[in-house]
Amino acid sequence: MQPATILRRANKSRRPVDNRLVRERIIRLLRTEIEFISNKAFRTIDRDLERQVLEDRFQVSGPVSAVPRSLPAHLARLCESPMLTPEEEQELFRNMNYLKYRANVLRSRLNPHTLDVSMLEKVERFLAAAQAIRDHIIKANMRLAISVIKKFVTPQHSFDEMLSDGIYSLMQAVDKFDFDRGFRFSTYAYRAIARNAYRAIMKQQRDTVRLASELDELNLDSNLAHSEPSMDVKTWTRLRGLLNQIMGQLDRRERLIIRCRFALGGHRKVKTFQTIAERLGISKERVRQLEQRAMAKLRTIAADLNMEDVLEPSLTSVP
Repeated sequence: MQPATILRRANKSRRPVDNRLVRERIIRLLRTEIEFISNKAFRTIDRDLERQVLEDRFQVSGPVSAVPRSLPAHLARLCESPMLTPEEEQELFRNMNYLKYRANVLRSRLNPHTLDVSMLEKVERFLAAAQAIRDHIIKANMRLAISVIKKFVTPQHSFDEMLSDGIYSLMQAVDKFDFDRGFRFSTYAYRAIARNAYRAIMKQQRDTVRLASELDELNLDSNLAHSEPSMDVKTWTRLRGLLNQIMGQLDRRERLIIRCRFALGGHRKVKTFQTIAERLGISKERVRQLEQRAMAKLRTIAADLNMEDVLEPSLTSVP
């Protein structure tokens, strides 16, 4: 059931208004920024559009179109809305921004000390209708976002990760598009999604280069050189060489994660999964998976080595 319908039924039943809740709604609305693309045509009130919204006759749901069978189910559901015609696109963007504009104008008349419930409900209905239009535009352009993102997928940049950024770029494009400039939204959105995807890839590549440089500079001796080993130099050298040998069989990311998690090399403190994730530009769960994979490798390597041959007999006999 739509919020406007609920409010209207509540009014008809003449239930007492909770002034505290109304005041909280007004304050929350006054603190919320309403972003829209203004247009001089908005100075003329569109009474027909406003009447449809206020009377719950405003609809933006369109027909469902066939989607490519190659898409997974969760993506297919996102692509059920057909692409918009130029005329539909102009009307939807105009209506969305007009409703936000009117909501912003009417909101300026609200006061938490003089509770105008009717005005509050009108503003909320306009914003809800604008949000419904925005959602419809986004759904109608999901195929475009997917087609753009597919071009940037590489073994290092998965489709799911890129798609998440692509949808976010699409949402931003919907909010910033000026429908009165005379070109199609698809042109604007294509450039915005592609530009942000390219920037994300370049940033990750720069982070990878920086990571490689840092890993090359890391030296396991940085911590060990300042300590005084309790064993003779020969055994110490063997242990250090063994550790370097084992760590050398991990890839760059695994080595960094192990060193961060166990404070090895130049790392003085144990790093959290979140800290490492932000540094590598991947998810925290992915860092956890890489650590588990690295530890499994280390256990296998250590099992294949004869550790007793490394230590002096006198040292192995110490309890």
